[in-house]
This record gives sequence, C-alpha cells and structure tokens, in this order.
Amino acid sequence: MSQFFLIHDIESWCEGALKNLQHYSIADDRYIYIIKKSETIIGFAMVNKHLRFNAKGFAVAEFYIKKNHEKKGYGRILAEHLFKNHPGNWEVAVTLTNKSALIFWEHIVSSYTGGDFLKKRNSSFNGYGFIFNNNLKNRSWQNGA
Repeated sequence: MSQFFLIHDIESWCEGALKNLQHYSIADDRYIYIIKKSETIIGFAMVNKHLRFNAKGFAVAEFYIKKNHEKKGYGRILAEHLFKNHPGNWEVAVTLTNKSALIFWEHIVSSYTGGDFLKKRNSSFNGYGFIFNNNLKNRSWQNGA
C-alpha cells in the first residue's frame, strides 16, 4: 500500500494492519485465501462485507500476487476462486493511483461476467468500483441493492 498512500507512522500503520488481520481469524464475515505454488505462498486475497458501492454482498478487501508470479494467470485463478465461493453481489474497489490494478480488475471482471458489470465512481472514494452479481438468477446489483 505504500506505493499508493503516504504512510507517516509505519509502526502505527503496522499495528492497525495486524489488528485488522486478527479480525479475519475470528469474524465470520471475513475470509482469507492463500495461493501457493510448490508449497510457497505466492499471493493472498482478503474478502469482507465492508462495501463502498453495494448495500450488501462481498468485497475484495486486499489482493496480492508476488511480483515474480504476476502475469502468469495466478491472479485470475485466485479471483475466480473468490467469486465461485461467494455467490451474490460483488464489488472490487480500486484507487485511481493503482493503474495496474485498474487494468487487471477491469479485465478479470469483464471476462468473468461476460461484460455484465458496472464500473462506477463514488464521491467518497478516489477510485472505481467494479460491480457485478455472479448469481445469474439475481441481478439486483443493477438496481443498487
């Protein structure tokens, strides 16, 4: 995150990050996924229900693939695994300063949904939200639900 946000007090930031990570180990509305190759962790994703664009559903909170494993399909595999395991409304919020993530998520969400998604701006967030529903019986995300 230090690439995209100025962190003045790294110790306080780390303490907050560790506290947040602990919530993922006990809260039943937060999920951590780890992707490994040959017993080596090459990335992770965190999913929660803290939404910027939807009233209910799931959000990609954090997503990371190690640099030497980028552009090899691991990010797509991980993202599609998240979506498959949590049917319903989804949003992926990406800050404007993270240009590579904007390209990645627009490509992944467009491919996964066959182009059936919204790309929205929110005045309280300096970025875009990629919004979709992966439950074909319910397209309530189109109505802002």
